[in-house]
Amino acid sequence: MTNMIALVVGAAVLFLGISLRVDTSFAEARRRASVGLWIVAAISGVGWVLAHSELIFVRRLLQAGGSLDAGLEFLGVVPFVICLVGVVAVALSDSISHSVPTLKRVLYLLALAMMFVGSTEPVSLGLCWVLSPLVVWAELRSRADLAGVARLFAVFHGPSVALFVTAIVAHEFGATLLFTGAALIAIGIREAVIPGHSWFVRFVEEAPMGLVVAFIAPQLGVYAHIELLGQSVPPELAHIVAGFGALTALLASIFGVVQTSARRALAYLMMSQTGLVAFGIEGTSSVAFAGSLVAWQVLAIATTGFAMTLSALEARRGELSLSEFSGCFSRTPRMAAGFLMMGLASVGFPLTLGFVAEDLLVQGSVQEYPMQSFVLIVATAFNGMNVMRSFFHLFSGVRDHSGEADLTNRESWPLSAVLVALLLGGLIPGAITSREFHGSEAVSGPSEYKGSAHESSGHSYLSIEDKHGGGTR
Repeated sequence: MTNMIALVVGAAVLFLGISLRVDTSFAEARRRASVGLWIVAAISGVGWVLAHSELIFVRRLLQAGGSLDAGLEFLGVVPFVICLVGVVAVALSDSISHSVPTLKRVLYLLALAMMFVGSTEPVSLGLCWVLSPLVVWAELRSRADLAGVARLFAVFHGPSVALFVTAIVAHEFGATLLFTGAALIAIGIREAVIPGHSWFVRFVEEAPMGLVVAFIAPQLGVYAHIELLGQSVPPELAHIVAGFGALTALLASIFGVVQTSARRALAYLMMSQTGLVAFGIEGTSSVAFAGSLVAWQVLAIATTGFAMTLSALEARRGELSLSEFSGCFSRTPRMAAGFLMMGLASVGFPLTLGFVAEDLLVQGSVQEYPMQSFVLIVATAFNGMNVMRSFFHLFSGVRDHSGEADLTNRESWPLSAVLVALLLGGLIPGAITSREFHGSEAVSGPSEYKGSAHESSGHSYLSIEDKHGGGTR
């Protein structure tokens, strides 16, 4: 039923994109797209709740020893999250950097993402993987000022598409080694994991922000890894991949705090967070796997809100620099608060769902990857510095401001809805991580994981001890 919901929702968003007429005014096209996405989001959310009336994915994940099937139960929420990404991206898009064709392509990207997570057949996954960067490339090619970005994008995503197709063919013929290698490289490029990251910063810096988040936020590489590779990557190779993920998270976080361009700082923040999720997916611990899945969804909506608020400010003020203090909090309080809260949620600030996700991720990884787990903690600290530095430079320092208006109701409501979801998830994490961990029951599964709950800051978090010192892949 989960796959059916994703495919139906994807088809609805695709139809919505096709139905937008190019000769319509941008404001009208944006209004229609926003209303349509709100309706589709409600349908997908209700469908997921009906399909999974008990939000107990972590319990099932642990009982199954971190198995792929248990993890996929949680993926039913992904179409709803992608809808939220679309709602925020469209509602906060501006007529300066976006056009009606851009909105149509944003909807096409969202539809392809939903169809991707609704697919289980490798051929279907390959088709969506090929079409998605083509949609982005078509938008970049249509604008003369983005010709250089289009070429750089093609240089990296051409090989990514070719390698992914190669992996699908190798999968069909049973060439396991070729399949694993090609799939990992293709996913690494798509997720901007070092060294396949060079396209990412310039793309975020120059492309329309709505297009950027529609392509990046769903992180289709994560689903491709889960669906195609599962936990079949050899342990030695998994350690290498996890190391690249941790390295990406750390280096990007460090680069982010020294940028003078707000967009470049955002690019490195997003790149660091994708490295964090890539790291968690490779671990054998079911707790780390659970944390990475939750972090994947939290980052999708939180970084979208953060990026689109930055884009809304940029549309009002012009190019944003972090070399001087140039804002006034009291003149744009809603925009400033939205920017700060979304940024903090994306880096796992306490009282948000992101904090729970990163706690599970680090807690589940520290035994298997002690050094890399420490690296992730350091990266998270630098990302927090990046968010706060950007906030103070953009929203403080001057008593007067250039006259930019605060967020409108059209822009505020989507951000408020996303923020409420993140805060509720952080305040009552048991609604996500299950009531099973509010006691001291032992949880056991095929991998012989033993779970015990302990209290931390008023919430129950899971402490995992693998009887075999690391579990099995």
